[in-house]
Amino acid sequence: MNMRMTKNFQDATIEIFKNIFSPEQIEKMIEVDLSGIDNKLILPAEKYLDKQFKIADFVNPNNSENAESDPNEIILASYTLMDFSVGNNSPGIITFYQDNIKLYITSLINYINSSTPIGLNAALYIHYFVMYELLRHEAFHYYSDIKRYLTGTKFDITIEERLAVAHTYNTFSVPFFKRRFDIDFMYVYGKFMNLSYNKNLFVKIRNENRMLFDFLLTEHFMSYYSTDYKNWQRYILKDCYQTHFYPYFKNSKLDDLLANGVQVNKIAEEIRLFGIEGAQLIVE
Repeated sequence: MNMRMTKNFQDATIEIFKNIFSPEQIEKMIEVDLSGIDNKLILPAEKYLDKQFKIADFVNPNNSENAESDPNEIILASYTLMDFSVGNNSPGIITFYQDNIKLYITSLINYINSSTPIGLNAALYIHYFVMYELLRHEAFHYYSDIKRYLTGTKFDITIEERLAVAHTYNTFSVPFFKRRFDIDFMYVYGKFMNLSYNKNLFVKIRNENRMLFDFLLTEHFMSYYSTDYKNWQRYILKDCYQTHFYPYFKNSKLDDLLANGVQVNKIAEEIRLFGIEGAQLIVE
C-alpha cells in the first residue's frame, strides 16, 4: 500500500490528475485548448450512468484496509472515524483512492470525449469537480463523527450516506456556489499551468465550463445509486435539515436548547463552519 499524507487539497488534486494522464496526453489536451475546439464542447445526450459505474465511498470505523461493498461499485474515497480509545492523537482521516478515481475520471472523460475532443481545461475541470465533491462528502462524515462524539447518537451508515450525498448536492446547487467553485478551479488551473491570475482567461474558462458544471451536477451525483445511497434525493429539500438531518444528530440536550431558542438545528451552517479543519487528507 502506498499512502501519502497531504495537508493541501489542491496539491492532492493536481497530484492525482498527473497520475491519471501522461505528460504526452496532457500536452495533446493543451493543444486542443489552443486550437479552440474545446470552445464547442458537445455533451452527450444519453445518460452516463446507464453504461458506467456505481460510485461509492465507505466510513471506516477502525482503519481497516478493506470495506465490504457491492462488486459493481467503485470506491473513490473513505472516511476513517476518530478513535479516542487510543488517546487524543487519532484525527479523522479522509482518503482518496487514486487508482479508482483514475478509472472513474477516465471513463467519464472518454464518455464526453466520444463526441468532442476534450482539452486540458475541461479535463481538469471534470477532475476537480469530482475531487471537490468527494472532499465535501467525506467532510460530512467528519462533521457527523464530531457531532456523534458530542451527542452520543448512534451511527447509521445507510441514513448517513444518503444525507451526505443530499447535503453535498445541496451545496453544489446553491446559486453562488458555482462562482466560488470557478474561482477555486482557476487557482488549481493556474497552479497546474504555472500561470498567474488573468481576468480574461478566467472569463474564457468560466464560459467554456458553464454547461459542463450542470452536466456533472446531474451525471456525477446520479452515479450514487447503490443500496446505501438509494433515494438520497428525498433529502435535498431545504426543510430536510430540520426534518431529517437534525433528528439524526440530536439528543435531549440539543432539544432542550432548541426549545429555548438556541438554533442548534442549523446543520448546514455548522458543516460549513467545521469544514475539514483537524482532519488528515491521504492519497492512496
